[in-house]
Amino acid sequence: MPTQPQFIDSAPVFPVDDAAKTARYYRDKLGFTVEAAYGEPPYYVVVRRDEVRIHFSEREDTSRAVPPCTAYVLVQDADTLFKEYRSKGITMFSPPEDQENGMREFELSDLNGHFLRFGQKL
Repeated sequence: MPTQPQFIDSAPVFPVDDAAKTARYYRDKLGFTVEAAYGEPPYYVVVRRDEVRIHFSEREDTSRAVPPCTAYVLVQDADTLFKEYRSKGITMFSPPEDQENGMREFELSDLNGHFLRFGQKL
């Protein structure tokens, strides 16, 4: 009997106007490291923090607006991460709050208008 395919991991791919600038922001402000960069200057970049990866793909057609994308990131301590980001001058929509879904969450918008929502299981 054939086995069903197993999902291993997932990583969002955010469309951006400048992959190198976005990678620097995620490195310097959000604490990610650049795991891979393709092209010179880079048109596709992968950043990583712990086990979370986010990919950035430079848009070829910048004449049309792109709706913002969202990544939901599970974290161990939302309050400590919030304080880290606040100390770096990152603007967040609100402090961590307990949600009805059993998560403690906060959200921010990156320099491209994409959203990162961080959640800790209560």
